[in-house]
Amino acid sequence: ESWMAQFTPIESNRLEYAFYQIIHTLLMIAIGITVDRLSALAWAFGILFFSVASCHTIGSALNSTSMESVPFETGIKAFVAYWLNAKAQK
Repeated sequence: ESWMAQFTPIESNRLEYAFYQIIHTLLMIAIGITVDRLSALAWAFGILFFSVASCHTIGSALNSTSMESVPFETGIKAFVAYWLNAKAQK
């Protein structure tokens, strides 16, 4: 018996998922326009995207795997693992 047999697959509704993502994006844009902060919203998105992408890339380079379940986890775990490995080799 395989290890994965203990889990029950959950069927997803991809159309519903895409719908919610599009609605969320449109809602955020509408709020940004309403409060006249669309440029701040774009900057916030860009900074978050760059931060998560950078942390993921650094983590993948240090540990050659992705451990992302929350943002920045790959970079943090990989850095700690790298540091602990370097410390153990001394």
